[in-house]
Amino acid sequence: MHDDRFLTCTSCGIRFVWLAAETSSDTPTHCPGCRFILPGAGRQRGVVKFYSIRKKWGFITQADGKEVFFHRSAASSQADVTFQEGDLVEYAVEATGRGAQAIELVRLALLDGVTA
Repeated sequence: MHDDRFLTCTSCGIRFVWLAAETSSDTPTHCPGCRFILPGAGRQRGVVKFYSIRKKWGFITQADGKEVFFHRSAASSQADVTFQEGDLVEYAVEATGRGAQAIELVRLALLDGVTA
């Protein structure tokens, strides 16, 4: 007997079928589409507000409107990436002595809309 059932996505509100035989025993709270576009656990998404190529640091505007500092060295495995204002990024936040700082930074989309 299958434990398949209909669930409602907490993000977009659509109903979707959850196959109990899927990968985990945890019941998902988001539909497959939202799971694809939402940031991973412990991560956030934001837009680069400012980036200094010369100094290699900048600020990200978070979804709540607050800003978080980042340094170029926080970019995950993207050796040749140069950030520009308007880039969509995903990151984790770490508390430091000087305040919150973005780490494990990944650029998702460029200002002109091309995915990285």
